[in-house]
Amino acid sequence: MSHRRTVATLLVLLPLLAACRGAGAEPPGGPASASLNVHRGDFRERLLLTGELAAVRAVELTVPRTPSWQLQIRWMERDGTPVAAGQRLVEFDNSQFTSDLEEKRLTAAQAESDLVRQTAEAAAATSEKAFAVEQKKTDLEKARIQAAVPAELLTGREHQDRQLALSRAEVELAKAVADLTAQRQGSAADLAAHRIDLEKSRREILTAETAIGALVLKAPRAGIALVADHPWEGRKLREGDNVWVGLPVMRLPDLSSIAIDAALSDVDDGRVRPGMAALCTLDAFPGESFTARVVEVSPVARESARSSLLRSFKVRLAVDRAAPARMRPGMSVKVEVLGPEARGVLLAPRAGLDLGVEPPRALLAAGGSAPVRLGACGEADCVVESGLAEGARLRRLPGVAAGPAGARG
Repeated sequence: MSHRRTVATLLVLLPLLAACRGAGAEPPGGPASASLNVHRGDFRERLLLTGELAAVRAVELTVPRTPSWQLQIRWMERDGTPVAAGQRLVEFDNSQFTSDLEEKRLTAAQAESDLVRQTAEAAAATSEKAFAVEQKKTDLEKARIQAAVPAELLTGREHQDRQLALSRAEVELAKAVADLTAQRQGSAADLAAHRIDLEKSRREILTAETAIGALVLKAPRAGIALVADHPWEGRKLREGDNVWVGLPVMRLPDLSSIAIDAALSDVDDGRVRPGMAALCTLDAFPGESFTARVVEVSPVARESARSSLLRSFKVRLAVDRAAPARMRPGMSVKVEVLGPEARGVLLAPRAGLDLGVEPPRALLAAGGSAPVRLGACGEADCVVESGLAEGARLRRLPGVAAGPAGARG
């Protein structure tokens, strides 16, 4: 009975085992054994670059000119925020100016008080000197009248005394007039000095008030607020940073003037030239592509901000059709620069080529390898200049996964 049950169980399991084996086995001619054909076709070299959107034109908001050459950012609008005309964008710390302003106002009040007091004292002193002059004039007139009496009517000594009194009155009047003139000139000089002090204090107050007003930057027009980069720390400016006069802190880009700034590695020098077309894809919208054209390649490679060992050329591309609703400066972009298209050239799948040796070798399906001379290579194929014939079959390089690129049965 037990033997019959065992046989029945085996009869049930055998079809299942056969099915499992058939599902896991790779049929002849499958991916593992599929050969790669050398064939003719059209080829266009594509060079992949990374970049980001940039605005060709933008309104820059810079650190204002103040009595202090360095300021601290107290508050700023978030990067990428839509703003309206007149909206606050950046505020700088004004504590130093407000404390100085109160001190300057006290100084101006004291200067004004001193001017009023000095004006009153000068007026009183001048009036006193003027009264003395009038008194001396009266004394002089009396002395003249007495000195005008004929000498025959007076004794000789009395006549002489009256003449001396006249001369003394004239001298005293001249001295009183000189004192009055000196008083007026001195008072005018003192009042002018006090007025200068007062005007200086008022100018300092106006300068401080203007500086405090300038410490708030507002949007001159509606747009997108973009925070500027720190000059040497490789990051955006943020609250608490110290900045100096003239440094850009915020930008309002013109979204109709969008371009692309990309980096070309120095090892690819010469492969990108002005006028070349490019196919671009925003990382934020990977399913959509747009066209652009290379307009400028910097003549000198510069060090990368990430590593001093990496050097790259700056590539500027003009976007054929901007989309302001989606394109924002600072967005990362994948750029495929398209080389000239060659038609009907001999192509070999990269999966069947060993590019790590010099010269490169093609792995033949029949076994062994053959040296080849290659032209430009793309993601799937390489242009064959010599060493292979059309229709030659190659085998896949060990460790290279099978895929649609270059796999031809």
